Amino acid sequence: MVRIMTTFLFVPGAFHGGWCFDLIRPKLEDNGHIVLTPTLSGVGEKAHLATHTTINLDTHILDIVNFITWNDLSDVVLCAHSYGAFVATGAADKIPERIASLVYIDAIIPQDGNTLFGLLPNLVAPFLQLSTDLGGLLVAPPPAAVFGVVPEHRDWVDSKLTPHPIACFTQKISLSGHYRDVARRLMVYSAKDIGLPSAIPGQYESFRGVDGCEVYSLGGGHDLMIDSADELADIMLQFVGG
Repeated sequence: MVRIMTTFLFVPGAFHGGWCFDLIRPKLEDNGHIVLTPTLSGVGEKAHLATHTTINLDTHILDIVNFITWNDLSDVVLCAHSYGAFVATGAADKIPERIASLVYIDAIIPQDGNTLFGLLPNLVAPFLQLSTDLGGLLVAPPPAAVFGVVPEHRDWVDSKLTPHPIACFTQKISLSGHYRDVARRLMVYSAKDIGLPSAIPGQYESFRGVDGCEVYSLGGGHDLMIDSADELADIMLQFVGG
């Protein structure tokens, strides 16, 4: 059987950079696939940019659109973790012809006009509190334990998390509906109780049985690509056919 090489492009969630996919990368690459993990403007190794400009959701959508177009990528499996769903959905809306499928990893899926704070109102008060000491433009990262990261990886994750521009959480996403042209979707949510209310399991389960959609749950915390890297990789490999 001829194995078709897939290009996986991962979009990190809030406070995370491309580093957060380091544990899932090897299995995907060992199976002959390409794994791309760009970091969004203002976080991770690009944290210095947050002090020079106002970064919002539109900035991050263009980060991914430009990464795909400037690298002449096509048939991309666009994978989004957490807040990254806003970014990936927005990018797919602009260049659906380049996206083969969308993968959502414990990430609330937006519709036109949504904000992250609007869909996850329980985050508003703690995130505003975390932004106070940083002048109100950036949100300080919560510790890895809040995300339910398993103890063995918490020190590593804590050493990498960086503040995130708050405008990304308050700006409404503008969608034309072209993202719906991407016919296939994979949704994997965390079934672990990490002490935070989540609308994600219910949203994903509402897609179970819908044509073109596959829904799974895993026992890791919010950062499934860290806590359940092997299991998540196996699901993704099955999704793309090996």
